[in-house]
Amino acid sequence: MSKRILLAIAAMPLATSLCAADATPQFAAVLPFHDCNGMICFQAGIDGGQPRTLALDTGDTASIMLDGAARSMGWRSTPVLRNGKPLPGFQDGGRHVLTLGKASLAVEFAVTGPASFGSAPLPADGTLAYTAFKDRVLQIDYPHHLLRISAPVASGTVAARSAGTLQLIRFGHYGPPIVVGGPFTVDGHPVRAQIDTMYTGTMVVYDAALAGLDLHKQGTPRLFRYTDGGVEMLGSTARSLGFADRRLLGSNPTVYFVGSGKNPVHQPDGLFEATVGNPLFAHSVVTMDFHAMTLDVRPAG
Repeated sequence: MSKRILLAIAAMPLATSLCAADATPQFAAVLPFHDCNGMICFQAGIDGGQPRTLALDTGDTASIMLDGAARSMGWRSTPVLRNGKPLPGFQDGGRHVLTLGKASLAVEFAVTGPASFGSAPLPADGTLAYTAFKDRVLQIDYPHHLLRISAPVASGTVAARSAGTLQLIRFGHYGPPIVVGGPFTVDGHPVRAQIDTMYTGTMVVYDAALAGLDLHKQGTPRLFRYTDGGVEMLGSTARSLGFADRRLLGSNPTVYFVGSGKNPVHQPDGLFEATVGNPLFAHSVVTMDFHAMTLDVRPAG
């Protein structure tokens, strides 16, 4: 997700999706997704209407609907106010009920125009942020192209065993809280990384972490169109990338560093070391428990 969007709408209400809680987390919905320019896209019914295509965005706090799609659904948007003044380019689209398989989620949407995503058009009608899964388990089965979503998890439920943890850490000292997990590894060194399903690279290591990880910035420039409105990163190779004691990709996987293009990459003020994206998990099942705040990444079976 573009950090311009993320920072601009940080003050909007977070989505909540609490229904009658089960005693144990069960997958209430299993739905297919497809690759859309390296991102995760899926169909969701909205307010009982025809399905719309949404992109999963674990890198943002606010779900987005493009203004054309909002108008076609008859939404009545209101201004987003900051310091008592309307925030240019954004409207509050209100709360809407999403139907995902057999699960229903009540989600707050912001409404914006295509230009907010940069020069590349979003290949979907909108995005669904991680806050929609409050108190639920979200599992992404990358090899089988399936999303699994639990019912809300009851307080006191014992979480499944996981090798890692999730935290909500601000992106920069003044940014909104985002999903950071670990322990990821690069060349055997542990790193904490933002998990961003709108990022279409394996792992980008931020400048402040290079010395401590014994890494050197180098590589071939590549444009990432959907990150920060389109940014340059340097593609290089690592000896290994992994999670806990598991190697996630083969030998000499691609790793990225912050480039020097005209549009700078936003960096997290040293609050975590990296961001990981969908290609890192090509052969894995990723389970994020937003109730127990645990993370697991396992080979698909």
